[in-house]
Amino acid sequence: MTLTIAPNKTTKNVLLVAPKSTGGNFEYVAIPRQGPLYISAALKQWDGEYRYDREVWYEDRNGKLDPDKDLEDVDILMVTALINEAPRAYEITRAARQAHPDLPIVGGGPHMSPLYEEALRYGLIDVIVQREGEDIIGQLSDILLKYSGQDMYTHLRKIPGIAFLENGKAVVTPRQGAIHPEFVELPDFDAMKDLTPGNPLAAGVMETVRGCTEKCNYCQVIQQFVGYRMVPREVELKRLAQLRKLAEDGLIFTARDGRFSVFLSDDLHSPPLRATKFRDERLARLKRWKGHTDGMWLICQSRAEVGQDPELAQAMVDAGIRMVYLGVESSSAENLKAVNKRQDPKQMHKDLVTLKEMGFIVTAMTIIGLPYDTKERIMEMADWAKTVSRYQTANLLTPLPATVNWHALTPLDEDGSILPEGKMRPYHLYTGKQFVHYDKRWGLEESRDLYAQYTSRLHPVDAMYERIFRIFKSKAYYGVMESRQEDASRKAIITARAYASPADTRISQLEDSLRRVFSQTRDSVLSSLSQLADSYAPWTSASGAHGPSRAEEVRQAARARVTDLQETLSTKLDDLGSTLSSRLVDLRASFSSTTDDLRSTATTKLDEIGEVVTMRVGDIRSAVATRIGDMRGTAVLRIDAASPANPSFVADLADSVSARLGELGESVTTTINDFKRQLTEFPSSAAAATHT
Repeated sequence: MTLTIAPNKTTKNVLLVAPKSTGGNFEYVAIPRQGPLYISAALKQWDGEYRYDREVWYEDRNGKLDPDKDLEDVDILMVTALINEAPRAYEITRAARQAHPDLPIVGGGPHMSPLYEEALRYGLIDVIVQREGEDIIGQLSDILLKYSGQDMYTHLRKIPGIAFLENGKAVVTPRQGAIHPEFVELPDFDAMKDLTPGNPLAAGVMETVRGCTEKCNYCQVIQQFVGYRMVPREVELKRLAQLRKLAEDGLIFTARDGRFSVFLSDDLHSPPLRATKFRDERLARLKRWKGHTDGMWLICQSRAEVGQDPELAQAMVDAGIRMVYLGVESSSAENLKAVNKRQDPKQMHKDLVTLKEMGFIVTAMTIIGLPYDTKERIMEMADWAKTVSRYQTANLLTPLPATVNWHALTPLDEDGSILPEGKMRPYHLYTGKQFVHYDKRWGLEESRDLYAQYTSRLHPVDAMYERIFRIFKSKAYYGVMESRQEDASRKAIITARAYASPADTRISQLEDSLRRVFSQTRDSVLSSLSQLADSYAPWTSASGAHGPSRAEEVRQAARARVTDLQETLSTKLDDLGSTLSSRLVDLRASFSSTTDDLRSTATTKLDEIGEVVTMRVGDIRSAVATRIGDMRGTAVLRIDAASPANPSFVADLADSVSARLGELGESVTTTINDFKRQLTEFPSSAAAATHT
């Protein structure tokens, strides 16, 4: 909906803050959550007492907020938080209250909504919005700015779905029903602080449905978002068009081939098969997406049973969905029943295999520490999960507000003892990486060890997001350097750039040469590994002469080690590429900002690049040698020594990969030395450049 705002209204400034993450899933850092963007858009379209200018501050992107200085011109502060972000959220609101006593503060989100008294009293927050807030945020803001004292309380009581303190007592106004998910058609990306081509989003994010059809007892979603509500088809297409425009404007990180990633933030994008009405509607919508998602690399969450629906799964592929997060949770039927997860482990295995064979990049979401878990079962699940998925997520069972576990499980203090009654829980530990409740099987420290052992066997998806984040941050680095240069002395900038101009062409040539060498090496190495994987494929799909169990044991060991080698090399090469890009940006920046001896500065940075590449290549070769040794052990188990997967073939592969990596190091050294020689043709300093 769009409303016309009268031009003569008083303008008020609203700051919406998402606190810094304290160790949860890395995708929350790389891909900002949408809640503040929808609230901002709701304020933008509100037609009331005031006109609202908005800014959304994500601390993971924009750095920590200083409540004393950064709230000087703010009229309303709004803060949201996940559970492990609550300490930082309260730190912000308490400091804001001290520095600006009369500033209206509004809280919300999945943590504060159910724990409103804690947020009101400890966080010193004026009003907590419960569940969704787009339909009430404009009216609420007007009241907080226009009224005070008893008049304010009287008007607040008329707003549904909020909590506040009146004369020291908590008042909760009931919310009736749920809002239409398209109440705000487009999230307000324009309000994001410092969203520029120099500091783009790592990926776009889009909501097509709110809520979930399931009732898993560990999940907050069913309490935060009532029902399963799909936005209208036309709104989906508008949101896709909005993301495309953002990418065209350079505000979403775009790969060299023009593709950009979009995370469909729906908690359950494709509904279960038994929800026939929703399933049929999703199928029809996906077919309409064709032509609207070209160049997009889509990621969504779903249930594994979509593997039983070839029509829907193929429609997802055709629409551009390449990566799927699937709620595996556990490989134990007893555990799944205990958490009210309606799926059968044997069927789930088949579904995961089907989706993997269709070409989806499968991410298996797992929970450990469930009621029937043992350490042995947990480690077995890790090994199994890697055979049916490319990546995995891992969380220890963690009680969350508004779930049955919140009151059913006895909370721990941060030292692992039982939490004293009345003391606030150590929310900074609620990251899924240790138990925060009493469990007779594992204490807090033991659970940390268990988590570390479990995740060491996985290919965590967080590592992938961390790589993407580093890559796009390195791209942003040049923009940051430019911004810093603008704040520096004009004379220094002009002088430095007078020198930098004749060097630009040669720096670009250096960048092109190094990146070309790196790209060729990466492609060659990964191609060799693909050949190895292909050579194992016929054998791993056949039965062995020693019987089914023996063959299965060998097949799984082979698959796991080939996959491990591929993932290890891909990860390390991507890290090296990201580091190389960052160092080259730093080198270019030094030519346009330094006023010292430019030859000396450039030589130092070139030496640093050479040393980093040499060190990383050595690390990669060492990792390859270790994993090749593991693969040789697997290959020895082979019955048919004439197979392409025999030990001599693996040894040849090891030598080939090591040689290519060695050539990479030598090529980089040669290229850098050539550039050093060219430095003698440049002026010795920026001062000399100005006289040229």
